Amino acid sequence: MPDTYISESLSAQEIREELDRLLQSAIFSQSDRLGRFLRFAIEQAIAGNADRLKEYVIGTEVYDRKPPYHPSQDSIVRTEARRLRAKLKEYYESEGKDNPVFIYFRPGAYLPLFRRNEMSVAAKIDGTFSGTFPANDLLVKGAGVAVAVLPLEDLSGRPLSALCAQGVTDELIHNLTRTEGIRVIARPPHSTEGLLDIPVLSQKLGINTVIEGTVREDLDRLRITVRVLGADGFQISSHRFETEATAEALAQVQEQVATAFVSRARPEQSLIRRRKASPGALTFAAYPLVMHAETLLDEGSSSNLPAALLKFQEARDLVPSYSRSYCGIAHCRLDMALRGASPSASLISLAKQDALRAIELDPETIESYSCLAGAQALAWEWEEAEKNFQRALSLGTHVSASRRYGLYLTALKRFDEASHHFEIAQRIDPFSNRQKVVHAKFFHLTRRFEEGLRQLSERALYGPLPVEARFFLALMSAHLGRNEQAEKLVESIRSVSAGQLPMMAGIAEVLALIGEREQADRIVQGFRLLAPDAAISRSRQALLALALGNTESAISFLLLAAEDREPELVWIGVDPRFDPIRQTISFHEIEREVLPESL
Repeated sequence: MPDTYISESLSAQEIREELDRLLQSAIFSQSDRLGRFLRFAIEQAIAGNADRLKEYVIGTEVYDRKPPYHPSQDSIVRTEARRLRAKLKEYYESEGKDNPVFIYFRPGAYLPLFRRNEMSVAAKIDGTFSGTFPANDLLVKGAGVAVAVLPLEDLSGRPLSALCAQGVTDELIHNLTRTEGIRVIARPPHSTEGLLDIPVLSQKLGINTVIEGTVREDLDRLRITVRVLGADGFQISSHRFETEATAEALAQVQEQVATAFVSRARPEQSLIRRRKASPGALTFAAYPLVMHAETLLDEGSSSNLPAALLKFQEARDLVPSYSRSYCGIAHCRLDMALRGASPSASLISLAKQDALRAIELDPETIESYSCLAGAQALAWEWEEAEKNFQRALSLGTHVSASRRYGLYLTALKRFDEASHHFEIAQRIDPFSNRQKVVHAKFFHLTRRFEEGLRQLSERALYGPLPVEARFFLALMSAHLGRNEQAEKLVESIRSVSAGQLPMMAGIAEVLALIGEREQADRIVQGFRLLAPDAAISRSRQALLALALGNTESAISFLLLAAEDREPELVWIGVDPRFDPIRQTISFHEIEREVLPESL
């Protein structure tokens, strides 16, 4: 029996017993076809018939395809294999999480892999496992994270996708090698069957994680997926990047795919970065939840923020000593406050507490100080924020810290310095939705409307623009009198806003600015956006009132916002939408209350 896919410590009987558990589960009992696929693959593996686990054989034996059957034209096996992997992941993350054996497939492969659930074994032996991990197992003795990089797989078999797979693999190896806390084993040898048993490889080479991925060329787009696998072979996180399917675009972005991936997946714990420790079971328990939460956070949609917050909180509750969870919670609360959630001042106070807890757990984590500084800036504590931003930057480069400091500098009219930090973030991860939003916001706040529209309306080299970035494009179009363009952008936003009040207020604001007063009034009245009890910030209500031409109401809303110390008021000195009342005495008084005396 080849040991590339069955561990010597597992018997055929144990594997068949696990197969029976799977087929009798609620997840698989309703899917006969997936059950047939799974049983066929496992029986062939047990029999040592790896050569029979090919797409054509599975199509004819499991899915009853008859000649002439061409897998290149009939994707049934590939489609079902994706479903099977998803169902197995769902099963082992729920009712099967304590099973003694795990069965899984690597993407693009039809040969099943098996491993024993060591946590389940330990629980049976000493009865100590209770759903949490030992408190001292966050870090273990070691020298950082040992990573194996597998060549990205070209799923399209075309010259450009093949070049992309090779180029991105090389850039991943290069950037990971230069990253603090990471030791790289590049392109470990494949088995004779052409597949790797990740658990066996990890044990043999002392690897903590494995990086693999795929490249797909689809019409005029290249879709690059890079995944992080644990030493057990299970997927920890997945990161998707999209660009134009041209040689010119590929030459420009393949290095940035690597830098973006590394910035998202790299270790943040200071002892790991300095290679004084390695991640323990606690870290690997929380890390997938944090990665999922950070992906939701970067989606750029207000609707994803509550889901991201819940995931970060789940990671915190599972591993209370993991500082990155607290940073994520703080990020969510800061973003919610800046998107018009009410009451926003209390969100800032909670974000401060989360950041301070992260610092307490790991005093040299870049993100912790960046989050604290961001919260202090939004609480108008400018000097304290500056000190903590400088502390964060002194610990190293971090894309989120650069973005947040750039926004702080923009609010204080230090535009050249802000531009420098935004450029750093852009070089690291131009694919990030948060980066796209910040880019658009910076153009708007600095009144570079023509430049912003030109740059952000160009070909989608780094993927499509998120909703909030399109909102700033609509505002800039309205400022330039390009009403038709602004209205088209608003319609594209409206179709995906799902009635979220802060964004509906923004839509009504743009419509009012371009003279579509009737449409704006319908939205305002329908959602009661200017009502005293509306669930949006007073700052947003002030901007909406200004767009509708009601300066007296706008001033009243601003006074209420200042009384509540709303964080959105940090933009009061630079936001062009306040220009109609900028010279009034009331506005100057509010501005003096919010901004530092030096301005």
